[in-house]
Amino acid sequence: MANTTFHTRSDALTATPSHVSVPVLGATLAVFPAISFLLCMLLGFVAPEWGLHKPWLQFYVGVTGFDPASVLLGTVQSVVFGGYAGALIAAIFNFISRRLG
Repeated sequence: MANTTFHTRSDALTATPSHVSVPVLGATLAVFPAISFLLCMLLGFVAPEWGLHKPWLQFYVGVTGFDPASVLLGTVQSVVFGGYAGALIAAIFNFISRRLG
């Protein structure tokens, strides 16, 4: 190990502004609550006596139970509001990053 040489690249240490892809974060935050909603509905269908699904259902307008219309409506609401939140968060992050980063 006496002849070991370490090389560094100075250009690798320069800071670059952070950027988040608006469509990617929007899609990610659209899919996450949709999957969570569907798992919650599945749990409520499999084990309704546990009641773990009830607190979540209050956040979904028009979702009344475990019927197909409620499952579809809740999934659509999850995708729309999750996608909206993700796109808005990414846009705000990119704006602030350009100004302060």
